[in-house]
Amino acid sequence: HRDLHSFPTRRSSDLPPISFTDTRLENGLRVIISEDRAAPVFAICVTYQVGSKDERPGRTGFAHLFEHMMFKGSDNVGPGEHFYLIFNNGGSMNGTTNKDRTNYYEILPKNQLDLALFLESDRMRSLAITKENLENQRQAVKEERRLSYDNRPYGMVFERAGELLYSNFAYKHSTIGSMADLDAASVDDVTEFFKTYYAPNNATVVLVGDLDTKAALAKVRKYFGDIPRQPAPKRVDLSDPPQTEEKRETINDKFARLPRVDLMYKVPPASEDDFYALYMLSNVLGGGESSRLYQVLVKEKEAAGGSDVQGSAGVGRRLL
Repeated sequence: HRDLHSFPTRRSSDLPPISFTDTRLENGLRVIISEDRAAPVFAICVTYQVGSKDERPGRTGFAHLFEHMMFKGSDNVGPGEHFYLIFNNGGSMNGTTNKDRTNYYEILPKNQLDLALFLESDRMRSLAITKENLENQRQAVKEERRLSYDNRPYGMVFERAGELLYSNFAYKHSTIGSMADLDAASVDDVTEFFKTYYAPNNATVVLVGDLDTKAALAKVRKYFGDIPRQPAPKRVDLSDPPQTEEKRETINDKFARLPRVDLMYKVPPASEDDFYALYMLSNVLGGGESSRLYQVLVKEKEAAGGSDVQGSAGVGRRLL
């Protein structure tokens, strides 16, 4: 158990510091707790150190497919029951997958801490992995791919961009994966994936809100403490050779009605200070109506529509 950490905010000296405890349970689970009494609610986020970067050729889209599988029930929770229990108790929830991690979160009234910990620990302990559940969610993800990538204007841009930007397979392929790879996933694949990555020693539980740190930590130990740890998964080599020249490609998109230009730049990892400077720069250039690109392209030149100029860390785009 580590000492209490305090990081003063930079906006105003009259705001309280953000304090939290950082504890590692005996089975390897990391637990971060921060008290915030502003409202009688709390949030829980369970993050697993697995994303599409951990996939291998022939099994792309697996991390995202598994995110869907996590809502299909466990030993003590039926299919879809997770949603009903959260919503019926005044909460909200979701799960997300990216290249580096998969997370699941709930926001609930303060008196529902046991419910959240029970639901998250039960599926970490005993996910229902069946052929029927796999097939159901395989079809759901394939339909998501059709809606978000294959059958929408500009849907293939970011998938193709990743293939151009990176040489290393870990980041080169898309998070949602290919139809062929989704079809190839088996129950044995899912079972092995669960055992390897959905272990307490590969996860972090964060609790923030109107709760008592000591009591909340005791509850985390109650629900998660006896889940057995697993051998640490092998970490992926993320090194990528330096890019020495500009890359360009034109995509013929039958769904698009306007030409679109995407300008993309590789940036340092989020662990480096330069990332945050570039994040701020991307907002200055393309974040909202006051941004430089919006003012020039929409207001002055009238070359793009108001919603067609956007920027994010390392990415800029415009429709002309």
